Amino acid sequence: MTFLSITPKFNNKNLLEILIKNNSDQIFSAFKICFSLIYSIKSIKDARISRQTGRYYELKTDDSNLPAHGSLLIALTLQEPRIGTYNMSCGPEGLFVIDENEKIIQSLINKLTFEKKIAQTIYSTSYVNTSMPIIPEPLVVKLKNDFIKCNNDFFINDQRLLEIINVLSRHCLNLKINFNSKQGMLINFKKEELKTEEYAINILQDQILIIASDYGGRLYALISLMHLIFFYRDKLPLGLIQDRPQFNWRGMHLDCARQFHSLDHIKRLLDYMVLFKLNRFHWHLTDNEAWRLDVKSFPNLAKQTSYRGYHEIIPPVYGTGYHRSGGFYSSKDVKEIIEYANKLNIEVMPEIDLPAHSWALLQVMPELQDKKSNNIFQDVGNYQNNTINPTLDDTWNFLESVLKDIAENFPYSLIHIGVDERPKDSWRGSSELIEFMKKNKFQSFDEIQDYFVNRIINILKRFNKRTAAWNEAALPPHKDIGSGGGTGNIDKSCLIFAWEHMSVVEKALKQGFETVMCPGQLCYFDMAYNNSTYERGICWAATIETPDVHAWQPLNDIDPKYHHLIAGVQGQLWSETLTKDHYIDSMINPRLATLAEVSWSSKNRRNWSDFRSALFQSMQLTTKLGWNNHDF
Repeated sequence: MTFLSITPKFNNKNLLEILIKNNSDQIFSAFKICFSLIYSIKSIKDARISRQTGRYYELKTDDSNLPAHGSLLIALTLQEPRIGTYNMSCGPEGLFVIDENEKIIQSLINKLTFEKKIAQTIYSTSYVNTSMPIIPEPLVVKLKNDFIKCNNDFFINDQRLLEIINVLSRHCLNLKINFNSKQGMLINFKKEELKTEEYAINILQDQILIIASDYGGRLYALISLMHLIFFYRDKLPLGLIQDRPQFNWRGMHLDCARQFHSLDHIKRLLDYMVLFKLNRFHWHLTDNEAWRLDVKSFPNLAKQTSYRGYHEIIPPVYGTGYHRSGGFYSSKDVKEIIEYANKLNIEVMPEIDLPAHSWALLQVMPELQDKKSNNIFQDVGNYQNNTINPTLDDTWNFLESVLKDIAENFPYSLIHIGVDERPKDSWRGSSELIEFMKKNKFQSFDEIQDYFVNRIINILKRFNKRTAAWNEAALPPHKDIGSGGGTGNIDKSCLIFAWEHMSVVEKALKQGFETVMCPGQLCYFDMAYNNSTYERGICWAATIETPDVHAWQPLNDIDPKYHHLIAGVQGQLWSETLTKDHYIDSMINPRLATLAEVSWSSKNRRNWSDFRSALFQSMQLTTKLGWNNHDF
């Protein structure tokens, strides 16, 4: 029997109301209402917070009894979003009610509603015809208005191309392209000394000739050919395509700490990435909410922190609910993802987030904080005491072992160590750290962070790895949200990911750091598209429509003398709002395909109208491959 029905609603005053109705003859006493939010609770009417972890809340009502067939109403004032309104991601997620014995009460959770609705954006369905459906747009296109019949049947006998066709076999099957037809048009390969990932396609009367010097070039030539075949159906235009990328780093990040994403879902993202010639996967594996990576030196760490639930060490943050859920990635899983990605010309960079964003880690390894400290602090996400102490022997024993394990498991040359959003006061109460500062003549906690980052850089160098970090590793924070940063006194080998704002890109470059551009205002695909109440996503950086991504010219306003330090561009998908797997599709698609155009093509790329026409074609292609997309 369903005892309770619960209806969340944002009222006309932007208060979140939670209406609880008792549909039974039973009286419920001393019950608790439990849920997660993406915005903090500022005040409550008719209830109080009995427990909080981050933005997971347990509430007790002022009236402890819910009579038979009675009801009660709770009203919450939440932290106000930048745009001043809320959407479908802003209500209570993973909501459940438990009785005085901590047993779940069967409840019907109704859909979030709004008294003050903001309509969905209506997008035009008209578009101009295009003759170039490939995204990203090739550098040189010389296609004629003269066609050959192909009927989607092709024949390849070159083993270097056949190995790629085997990798793309699922795509080919779904798109109904046959590269193994004895009666099909011949595709030949010629190796020439071209740049990394550069390729050419020459479509002739009697054959298609692919020219490249490396695996990436061959792969991307076949990807472009697949786009052309899908668009032109049973024919192909004669002519020449010559192509190479603008940036070496064309990345995508996925947060697997806030939500656990299965191997199949990660592979699905990698499949999407290769369609648009993206070549770096940034795998975010640890955060306040979980440590997802199994490491042999601490075999219980991931097992203890990667599962959530009411009775687990990690409570059901970000909507995971009462029952145990989650998971971690074993060494075998890591190897499987790396091998899968490499076949798609994608390198995998792991991230463990340090020294802050470590609440989950500290629940099982409290010795990484100064036990004598009585300081209580919290980060921007409301997690208390989430920062490890860089002056303790236990900390460095842990880090030496863990970084060695990660270096052994991940063959790529880069390991990302986070270093973002360290609470300013996180080390204030540590007598050990204050003594260390005096001994080493450090004047600020930011200098301590420099010491921490440099020491990790040196450890990773011993394992033949290069260190990557968010921009606070090298710079003060762009915006004061109570976080600390660095003074810039770190090894210049550190690759900086400039996420806060475009202004921090040039600051990092001026200090001599190679930099990946990933500003939240353009590259954070957990941001909502617009301010409609029917959208999903957050908006602390911006609302980001697809044309906003397309309009970005990364090299504009950056002094050309620093261009050699720009590694490339990367998209991010954080998982706070991804409480259901299928939400991923519309958050990524088509914004990530659009970012691929930005990261590959020159700044003289096609205008929005022409690109939008190609994007319509690509969305038909991604639909065939099982992806939904947001309108644009």
